[in-house]
Amino acid sequence: MSATASKPEIRQWGSHATPVFSTRYPSEGVLNRELRKFILDQESQGERYRNPDYIPSNQVGIFESSFDLFKDLNRAIQELKGFFLHGILHAVMETNGYSADEAGRLRVMTDAWYHVTRFGGYISSHIHSNATWSAVYMVDPGVHPDDRPAGGVLNFKDPRVTANMYLDPGNQQWRPPYHLGSVNYEMKPGDLLVFPSFIQHEVTPYFGEAPRITVAANCSFRWQDS
Repeated sequence: MSATASKPEIRQWGSHATPVFSTRYPSEGVLNRELRKFILDQESQGERYRNPDYIPSNQVGIFESSFDLFKDLNRAIQELKGFFLHGILHAVMETNGYSADEAGRLRVMTDAWYHVTRFGGYISSHIHSNATWSAVYMVDPGVHPDDRPAGGVLNFKDPRVTANMYLDPGNQQWRPPYHLGSVNYEMKPGDLLVFPSFIQHEVTPYFGEAPRITVAANCSFRWQDS
């Protein structure tokens, strides 16, 4: 193209983008104190509340509860359930273009549980294959030692499995949201992260002395009139 010729407009648009939503519970201190007490009290009772189907090779140094947490009538648990559903339904409405009336016709099936992670604990890379949306809430991130500040981080793998098969200066510095490779989320108390269940994710080894406590949920959906 000659230097004097007018240059056509070049448009940029996304393809196969992956939506992730985040929010924070307002004034989370009181709720998280109640949740922390409830969760640690259950953990102290040993196998009674542990998930009987947990996979030892997938989790190290972690207490995983059974997946019926949101059925408990504890006030803090029910408050948290409402916060989860608010965030997840927002994600569903935003990505599908559903109206409030349409969203009201959805039947939501939810599994929910908590993790208590102690020194050296981690969760290896996995997905949630029987759900469309997943979410995780930070009750207590624990204490991170100065020499290992990046422990206990939620890491998302790039779902575009062939995206980094060839790297050179043409793509090595792609900026968000197009960047290549994994993404770390250092969650703060009260943070809720909502993401598609197909994203492969892990929690990196945690080396704090105090327990790291999170609550997680998976959701699938049906139309109430189907």
